[in-house]
Amino acid sequence: MIWLVSGALAAIAVGWLAARIHASGHAPVGLVSLGIGALLGAIICTIAASQRLAGARALIVNTLLLAILTILAEHAWLYRDFRGQWQEARVKSAAVAMFRPETPPGPREYFVREFNAPLWCFDAVLVAAAAVGAVVVWQRKRQ
Repeated sequence: MIWLVSGALAAIAVGWLAARIHASGHAPVGLVSLGIGALLGAIICTIAASQRLAGARALIVNTLLLAILTILAEHAWLYRDFRGQWQEARVKSAAVAMFRPETPPGPREYFVREFNAPLWCFDAVLVAAAAVGAVVVWQRKRQ
């Protein structure tokens, strides 16, 4: 249980880091996703080692779930930024304020739009693959 809670906290923190990198505008497509996934995998391996976890299958399945949490956390942080930018654009420009609703789309609308974007799905696959790959390599080195 400690491992899963620690892993979830790490996944949310890594998601925040990914969002900051993507929001900076200096995020080469694919490279950041692989790096974020590898970082998540390394953290998961460290937590697993500290808890003396041995089950490879359970570790891989939980890593996949934590990668999904990381991706959701990343886009939740990005949604938060999106809301701020929406309001800022309305304040700065009368034309934007005239044609844009006062409130931005809700989280559900935002996530549906993001989920349907091929780049978002590509990002998710790369993060998950890199995280699971790091855990598999770590498992093999332990044996």
